[in-house]
Amino acid sequence: MHLIIALLAHEVSHLFSAILLNIEFSKVKITLFGFNLDAHLDNVSHAKKITLFFAGPACNLCFYFGFRNTEYFYFANINLLLAYINLIPIVPLDGGNICKTFLEIFLDIKTVSKYITMTNAFFILYFIIIIFVSKDYLYFLLVIMGLKGIVEENSYLLEKSIIAGYNKLK
Repeated sequence: MHLIIALLAHEVSHLFSAILLNIEFSKVKITLFGFNLDAHLDNVSHAKKITLFFAGPACNLCFYFGFRNTEYFYFANINLLLAYINLIPIVPLDGGNICKTFLEIFLDIKTVSKYITMTNAFFILYFIIIIFVSKDYLYFLLVIMGLKGIVEENSYLLEKSIIAGYNKLK
């Protein structure tokens, strides 16, 4: 029950920050990896994107610091773990999206996509080694998320190149 409350608070903080930042979104989906906000981020400033992505982990860190020295320390620790996991720099996690947004400030989309793919591949390999050494199969979920991020990143890049090619034909 503590985990569900922590996950819900994390995602609701993303939702509230999207509303406060006037970021348009079409729907909220429940996926295998939690909730997913379908936001339209193409024309959103980098600062707003970073704020949106950091809202979930920030909420979990606030719960951690608020409850760590109380009888709800177990709930506090779940929130800390959730914040740490979400700040791992792989897309589609918040940490990966924050890193991607920072890279977009300085680099073109194609280069950013390559960095994201390489980072995800590095962490996938890292988590596979952890699974092999520790026999802790919970890391397999992070491997799946890393693979999902690579697929989504390449789909996004393909979509952008098709749109750019179409706009050139006009």
